[in-house]
Amino acid sequence: MKTIGVIFGVLLLSVTLSACGKSSNAVKPYRIGVLRINDNIPLYVGEAEDFFKKEGVPIEIVEFNSTVDQQNAMEAGELDGVTTDLIVGALFKKGNCDVRAVATCLGATQEEGRFLVVSSPKSNLVDPKDLPHKPLAIAENTMMEYLVDQYSKELGMDPKDLQKVQFPKLLLRLESVLAGKDIQAAILPDPLAEIAVKNGAHVLIDDTKLKENYSQSVLLLSEKRIKEDKEGVHKFLTAYQKAEKALNENPDKYKDLAIEKANIPSQLANDYKVPHFTPQALPSEKDVERIMNWMLEKKLLDKPYSYEEMVYNGF
Repeated sequence: MKTIGVIFGVLLLSVTLSACGKSSNAVKPYRIGVLRINDNIPLYVGEAEDFFKKEGVPIEIVEFNSTVDQQNAMEAGELDGVTTDLIVGALFKKGNCDVRAVATCLGATQEEGRFLVVSSPKSNLVDPKDLPHKPLAIAENTMMEYLVDQYSKELGMDPKDLQKVQFPKLLLRLESVLAGKDIQAAILPDPLAEIAVKNGAHVLIDDTKLKENYSQSVLLLSEKRIKEDKEGVHKFLTAYQKAEKALNENPDKYKDLAIEKANIPSQLANDYKVPHFTPQALPSEKDVERIMNWMLEKKLLDKPYSYEEMVYNGF
């Protein structure tokens, strides 16, 4: 009986150790927090085509209905990364949520990720130089405000002369500029910008036609995940790059997926074009420096962050 007991015990121990070994070697999924917008389409393509799984880096896409909820989850340590912009990234760092940009989502080229400044169909604003001292809807201390400030500088206007009105909710901003009562102009990203134009709004500024490229969205990963798993980050970015290339090579194949995941309104679905994504793209040093300077001017930061503190090249 003792011999049987010893054998059983050894077998049990072997099974237990084997199970523990499997558990410790299991790859922790990359939990990425997203909003349902164009910028995140490569993540969904990578998931659908198993690009991440084939690289040995499973992904879990966590959808949020608001940037506030997305950012709160990141700060609480519930996510490994988010898609957002460098302004949010710098504010994360200031709040002791250490992150770095590992890829540009949209905006590596000027044609990617279009923003428009539009005026109400009922307004006589038809030239960007008419903007000063007219109610312009933005979201304060965000990429939206940064963009209108950069646009105005390039076009020879003083940002201090802009009468900025706080409208953080994009749908409300769209409805209000079309109504033309509380505001006369607004900055909007596609596809909402396209809806505004289709409903008669005047295009004052199209950022794809400016001299400089100002708007980029980025994929941020936590510094903790980067330090603990540099090889995994490289594999993650390899899969992400494969998804971007697949999208660019056959956008029609992924059009239905993009319309669903980017929450494209039905009125735009027929004419919708899947955006182009530039593989292996990162923000430039000029991009980072310009954003740091603006945040210092706005007193959003006490000190600037260096390029190396903001960006990680894991390709």
